[in-house]
Amino acid sequence: MANKHYDFVVIGGGPGGYVGAIRAAQLGYKVACVERAKLGGVCLNWGCIPSKALLSNAELMEKLNHGDFWGLKIEGEIKFEWDKVISRSRGVAEKLNKGIEFLLKKNKVDHIVGSAKIVRARKGKEPCAVEIYDCQVQEERTDAPARPADKPRETITATNVLIATGSVARDLPFAKFGTDPKIWGAREAMYNKEKPASLIVVGSGAIGMEFGYFYHSFGTKVTVIEMMDRILPVEDEEVSAAMLKHYKKAGVEFKLGSTAVGVDAKSKTVKVTIAPMKDGKPDESKKETLEADRILLAIGVGGRYDGLFDDKLGLETHKGHIKTDYVPGVYGDPKHIDYKTNLEGVYAIGDVIGPPWLAHVASEEAILCIERIAWRDGKEKHEPIPMDYSVIPGCTYCQPQVASVGFTEQALKAQGLKKGEDYEVGKYNFQAHGKAIAAAHTDGFVKIIRGLPRGEILGAHIMGDQATELIAELTLARRLEATTEELIATVHAHPTMHEAVHEAALAAEGRLIHG
Repeated sequence: MANKHYDFVVIGGGPGGYVGAIRAAQLGYKVACVERAKLGGVCLNWGCIPSKALLSNAELMEKLNHGDFWGLKIEGEIKFEWDKVISRSRGVAEKLNKGIEFLLKKNKVDHIVGSAKIVRARKGKEPCAVEIYDCQVQEERTDAPARPADKPRETITATNVLIATGSVARDLPFAKFGTDPKIWGAREAMYNKEKPASLIVVGSGAIGMEFGYFYHSFGTKVTVIEMMDRILPVEDEEVSAAMLKHYKKAGVEFKLGSTAVGVDAKSKTVKVTIAPMKDGKPDESKKETLEADRILLAIGVGGRYDGLFDDKLGLETHKGHIKTDYVPGVYGDPKHIDYKTNLEGVYAIGDVIGPPWLAHVASEEAILCIERIAWRDGKEKHEPIPMDYSVIPGCTYCQPQVASVGFTEQALKAQGLKKGEDYEVGKYNFQAHGKAIAAAHTDGFVKIIRGLPRGEILGAHIMGDQATELIAELTLARRLEATTEELIATVHAHPTMHEAVHEAALAAEGRLIHG
């Protein structure tokens, strides 16, 4: 019996994989999407989407806890049913998961359930070969252990293989996921059946801050450990400082410039030993021990490709990710990238190839990869516009929200640029903003960095309510190389939060009206 052949086999059904599969099908290719667990990947099932459902609950809880301010008379203690808080989040994920199944079927993409292993790259007229294994995945765990069968169920062939297998959360040598239920990754934090009285969060990036905010809103005592000297270390320093001030005032504790050097989960609680950083290393002469009901590790991710390739193929990797012709972190003029691996006919996109580890980047990379192949095949008339990696919005969805695009001010200074000579800054605080005052969300600001002398937007940074929505305008402006003068000349509706962008542009030109 001949193996089933496809033009594209996409491995991974997350925001990169399913989007790439659908785009390939739209272009007339015969496509299969192989997913060992639930369609939608980590983002839809255990990350971006269900976590935002939890954060919506947290925002409501915060408002109810300040009912007097809103003129609400709430007698007695505000109570909640934790299982319903969690189940609402799971329901959101399940609804969207079914939506992806529908989209694949609508676009005539074969959905293959199983674990994939590439056993042959393309060579001449001989196509790639992919073995499919029956597989069990315990999805509720962050390490999501997969147990493929010993023998493949079938082998399929493909002219092209697109790898979109995403990432796996990093743990610590002395605190491994799956060894104790008190040691959490994001999945356990999202799926636990009981709310802990206290929680230690290791890492203050987006995941750490979002879950820290969520649990704190429901009354958990939260302590955040961060190796750097500020929280949200990839954001602009002004944003980091303002967020730290906000959360300290709210009662969250922080241990900055410190790292975990030991975890003891043998008793009913977790004991975490930390040490301050000195010259890039922990100073263990000044250790201290913290104690909590649970510990959440939010210290980054690595590419997920274990068992994906036959070792004989010689796949090239780099720092825990699959190596392609895209070099993560190297920005500049947009370049045409094919997302090729060193194996003929095998491509890779998304988290598995490295930073910035964002779902929207994975989706765009998948579309570009497919369209560039289609262009070479004569299915697309025009060469696709390349992605500019210096114009990728980053968002953190705690309250206040944080969003940014482009360069931070400290990054410009590190390049030798000087304020007043090479760039200027415009900043507008929400404390002076009508819509923000009306909604009682006055903590935060919009900061725009304009280049001199032209006035193009080098970077934009927002802290405040709806920041993750407001950043879209500034992302488009930077992508189109618009100037602050052009932003000013664009009429913004009143009253809206978007007017704050207009005011920040005015401030960057030295013409601030409301401030």
